Amino acid sequence: MKKLLPYSLLLGIMLLATACFKDLEITYDGPAQVEFETAVRSNPAVGLTFPLVASANSVTLAPTLTTQLNLVGPQRNSELRVKVLVEPTLTTTGANTYTLVNNGEVVIPANSSVGSLSIAVSRASSTTAPIRNLVLTLDSTSTEYKANTNYKRIGFTIRN
Repeated sequence: MKKLLPYSLLLGIMLLATACFKDLEITYDGPAQVEFETAVRSNPAVGLTFPLVASANSVTLAPTLTTQLNLVGPQRNSELRVKVLVEPTLTTTGANTYTLVNNGEVVIPANSSVGSLSIAVSRASSTTAPIRNLVLTLDSTSTEYKANTNYKRIGFTIRN
């Protein structure tokens, strides 16, 4: 009988605590936002507000870098075109060391929440070539979406 009392009290507290929740489903109803997935998952680089992702380019390898864009908000019935721009004040690499596929335009298909940006990187000029930064930012002038303030930039380190 002594053991029954604590268990029944615990059960009563659990029932009372869960009875307070009216709606457990949270729905985002703000404006559509777009963000870089890697910026969400990675810590910012030291002294910066965005992450720097290392590319694997070398004198023998010219990789294609891929980064995912997320649509935050309800999925759309039509495709969404997002423009990705090079941030000129933060980019230190030469324009001949990379190419944004589709001129930096990313398509998030209808009824989807993700799109993919590809960046073709050229081979390094030498094994001792300096490492430079390529910083990309989401276009903030669109009326169809907003760039998420915290995750609108991403950087890549490229040996050129």
